[in-house]
Amino acid sequence: MEVIKIVFFVLGVFFGENSRIGAEKTTVTVNSKEKEVVIVQEGLFALIKNERDSIQVNSELERIIARNWREEIKAYPSKSCTFHTTKEGNLNATIILNYSSVKDLKNFALEFNEETKEFSLINIPDWNIETRQGELKGNYWKFQGNNEFTFIVTPFKNMPEKLINAKKNLRPILEAKDSK
Repeated sequence: MEVIKIVFFVLGVFFGENSRIGAEKTTVTVNSKEKEVVIVQEGLFALIKNERDSIQVNSELERIIARNWREEIKAYPSKSCTFHTTKEGNLNATIILNYSSVKDLKNFALEFNEETKEFSLINIPDWNIETRQGELKGNYWKFQGNNEFTFIVTPFKNMPEKLINAKKNLRPILEAKDSK
């Protein structure tokens, strides 16, 4: 069974263990020739139901702004995280990671099979994975290891009502933090 330490669509887990910051849509592109992963998180939001959640989000933002990467990411030779605001007022993030070995991708539950020269990603139905380059075989998405491939995850598509009410656009929260 795979242990997923870092999920592509939760911004805060790149900088710590737990997170209340997620993305409506995340596009992941893996270029095995360049040993690069580009993660574009669109429509960043925070789940804030009470003051404790607000404090946690502020703490997460401090780690993100300082680029205090979690241990598993610190080993990557090159890494960056940039933010952009859309015309609609949403905040997006682009994370670029250059890895040393395909073994580095195991933290994302993205595994490489030397024999078949394929990457595989466990299929979690709630993630709503979409791709043109991959093929769903059993419980895994399979991608050719010698080609660049992209997949999109939209795990918050069917959020329960109580979480929808706690969902806050991250842009104004980050701007308020930056203005201090």
